[in-house]
Amino acid sequence: NLLRRSFSAAGGEDTELGEVLWSDSQQQGVMLLSGLPENDPAVSQYQLWIVDPTRDDVHPVDGGVFDIQPTSSGPVAVPIAAKLPIRNPATFVITVEQPGGVVVSKQEQVVAIADS
Repeated sequence: NLLRRSFSAAGGEDTELGEVLWSDSQQQGVMLLSGLPENDPAVSQYQLWIVDPTRDDVHPVDGGVFDIQPTSSGPVAVPIAAKLPIRNPATFVITVEQPGGVVVSKQEQVVAIADS
C-alpha cells in the first residue's frame, strides 16, 4: 500500500510544496518537492522527520538530511532514509537544521508539514 500526502507550508499559508510517497511494506519513500528555497549546505540543511504515534509521540524518526540546489527546476525527488522502522506514519515534517542535521530537533524552523 502506498501512502501519498501533500506538503503544505508551515505557518498557515496555503502553499503546496510537493508531496510525500511512502510504502510501509518496503519501508521506503520519496519526497517530490517544489517551492522550497535553496539552502547553503555550509550554513543549514533541510531534515525530514516522521511522526509515528506507535513509536514515540515526543521524538519523531529522522528521515534524512537533504539540500535544495539552485539548479533545481521543477520538482526535486528526495529519497527518504528513515533511521528506524516506521509502522504508522501520521505526519511528515521538514525542518531547517544545522549542517549534517541533528539527532533531536527542537522543531524551531518548521518549513513544511504533510499529515492526514
